[in-house]
Amino acid sequence: MAVILENGKLRAVINEHGAELVSLLAKDTQIQYMWSGDSKYWGRHSPVLFPIEGRVKDDTYQIDGKSYHLTQHGFARDMDFMVIEQTETSACFELRATKETKQKYPYDFVLQLAYQLDDNGISVTYRVVNPMEETIYFGIGAHPAFSTKLELADQYTDYEVQISPAKKRLHIPLKDGYLDLDQTALKDTDLAVSHELFKDDAIIYNLEQEPAVITLKSKKHGHGVSIEADDAKAVGIWSCYPAKGDFVCLEPWWALSDPITLMVILSTNTQSMN
Repeated sequence: MAVILENGKLRAVINEHGAELVSLLAKDTQIQYMWSGDSKYWGRHSPVLFPIEGRVKDDTYQIDGKSYHLTQHGFARDMDFMVIEQTETSACFELRATKETKQKYPYDFVLQLAYQLDDNGISVTYRVVNPMEETIYFGIGAHPAFSTKLELADQYTDYEVQISPAKKRLHIPLKDGYLDLDQTALKDTDLAVSHELFKDDAIIYNLEQEPAVITLKSKKHGHGVSIEADDAKAVGIWSCYPAKGDFVCLEPWWALSDPITLMVILSTNTQSMN
């Protein structure tokens, strides 16, 4: 099932499965800003990453001496949410803990994604409620994929990514899906888009929980999208490789993958990582 939000300028479609935004269409130009989700390249549109972003070491982590198996980006993106509020231009989706989720993640939780459409775009609010007396641990992040075919004649290399305020930011490379903290360096954040740009996986920059705007746009006609992130810890910029899909993901994250050399062990007697 899908929920449709609509106003005079935009039409958005959000699937209840994963509470995933699958379409954002400008009515006047008929420009579709979201990636099509072609499974030949990458079969998703904008999955929510919960209760982790990236990977924990060996897909296994421990809480109070007990081991749990949790694969990349967690499980919320593959579960059906419930619509708990809806208007013509807004909707709130909710996911609660189940027996299945507790086999992977032992906590009770309430995860809500609220979408609000306005004339200039769509806002997404992530809310995690802890119904327990004990501390719970989680990461959360976004993974929206935006089209690089906003006009029919567009080429992939017509596009660029920029982060503002413009400055050098700490780049955190990945190795085998984990953070390679030994290779971090300050780098410029203006990126010319090409498929080879993503040959080493996502490009991650530390945003230092400061307001930032991440933009993907055409250098030729100027159409594009911007994400405003008020307090994200990092942003991942990703596309598939060596497959050549016509999209780029702009991913604000509020947590990070494990480093390649570290096994994280969580205990309810320690402070939250978030």
